[in-house]
Amino acid sequence: MYDSQAKIASIGDYLKEIIRITQNNNEGNTYFQWYRGHADKEWELIPKVQRSFVGSEEDLFRRERYYTNDFQARASVFKSPALQIDEYANWLTLMQHYGLPTRLLDWSRSPLVALYFVVSDESQCDKDGCIWMLTPGKLNESQHLEKPSMIDGKEYDNVYIYNTKHKIIATMIYSAFRRWKFSSEPNAITPEDRKFAHRFEDLKDKIAACYPTEADGRVYNQFAAFTVHNSIKKLVDICDDSTLLRITIPHEYKSHLRYELAVCGITQSYIYPDLEHLAKEIENWHS
Repeated sequence: MYDSQAKIASIGDYLKEIIRITQNNNEGNTYFQWYRGHADKEWELIPKVQRSFVGSEEDLFRRERYYTNDFQARASVFKSPALQIDEYANWLTLMQHYGLPTRLLDWSRSPLVALYFVVSDESQCDKDGCIWMLTPGKLNESQHLEKPSMIDGKEYDNVYIYNTKHKIIATMIYSAFRRWKFSSEPNAITPEDRKFAHRFEDLKDKIAACYPTEADGRVYNQFAAFTVHNSIKKLVDICDDSTLLRITIPHEYKSHLRYELAVCGITQSYIYPDLEHLAKEIENWHS
């Protein structure tokens, strides 16, 4: 993991450093970056379900299944039309949206949206924040999520940024809801079961970058993306300097950066496009 040494006192400084890093890292390739803002740079870069957790991977997944199954059992009365019980990708996105601890970690395709999350929490005004920059294509390439294809005797890597409903991501999400095992009746095992079991084993202990499929104003405005963590490994331990890096945002410049973001239209009601946050924004603006 690379730590930028740039001094960030304005949006101009911030964007200049991002452009410098992007140009240096891409080396003529068409890679792009995602961003995540932390109000306190000491916060770990892990999904919410892993925070403050001590134990084995199986213990973690069991805890996660308690969360997801309880949510499914009780949330349907609030969701109209109700999701089907096996629409796991949609369920997990919904859970993430409303703050339930999940294996998803939020990212943004916008560096300005990520910066908003660094500077908007005034309870952390005395803490240096940071921006994490991830190159999702390099992450997925390093995780070998799909086997290479052979075409005319030549091997081609299959490296994509999937959405949460793609079979690769859907397989990585499955263990957040159910334990996988073959039927005890051999005649009941289908070819699809065997294919799934093969993918399930291949994708254990992996972290992948993916896009949400939910059509929601918040997802759209925040340029949302995810990493899905089917593992207790940490991104900082598996990513090299060209895949993951950090830019420190000094606490003494947070207030000024927050003002500059507001001038650019990155405000509370933009990040959270609903009447509740619009009302809070207007109240704060005139107080």
